[in-house]
Amino acid sequence: MNGFDEPGRGAKAGSVLALVGVVNLPIIKFSVDWWNTLHQPASVIRLGGPTIDISMLVPLLVMAAAFSLLFLTLLMLCMGTILNDRKAMALRLNAAPARARVATAERVAAVQPVIR
Repeated sequence: MNGFDEPGRGAKAGSVLALVGVVNLPIIKFSVDWWNTLHQPASVIRLGGPTIDISMLVPLLVMAAAFSLLFLTLLMLCMGTILNDRKAMALRLNAAPARARVATAERVAAVQPVIR
């Protein structure tokens, strides 16, 4: 989270990494068909149906769903934490000018003569 001094630099690096990842996804997916001497053929997601035995397919799909739910839960918790941090920072930043106005008013009141 604090890998960069400036959040803008971190966001830019994350964006570049996401773009590289998106370009890389089709290469990974179709590498099974393109270089079939290096990989076994697809066995779960294919047009003719899965070739993997049902005793292995069901636990695989259950664990994939469980991992996806875990990921979404942790993502939501992280997002909530980040939003709360930003709200706290906004409250601190909004409170700072108010404290400065009060301090300035107190200084002005101390210096000004009492007018009757």
